[in-house]
Amino acid sequence: EREQRDRYARRRATLLQAMQGAGFTVELSQGGLYLWATRGEACRSTVDWLAQRGILVAPGEFYGPAGAQHVRVALTATDERIAAAAARLA
Repeated sequence: EREQRDRYARRRATLLQAMQGAGFTVELSQGGLYLWATRGEACRSTVDWLAQRGILVAPGEFYGPAGAQHVRVALTATDERIAAAAARLA
């Protein structure tokens, strides 16, 4: 259990730094398996921007009207895929 928590904490730190470096604001991100991020634009525009970089995310609007400018980024991919996604955001 501790090993798994540490693994997700490392993934979170990697993606958090990369997303912030790419101009995202990441909100409410202290635990869990997801990052909730925004670039201050319609979530579909952000989904498209990330998809062009090979990064798949869920549009925030799936989770209600408050998510209209957010995307949900899962931390459940492998460490290698998380690192690759972070590199594509650089």
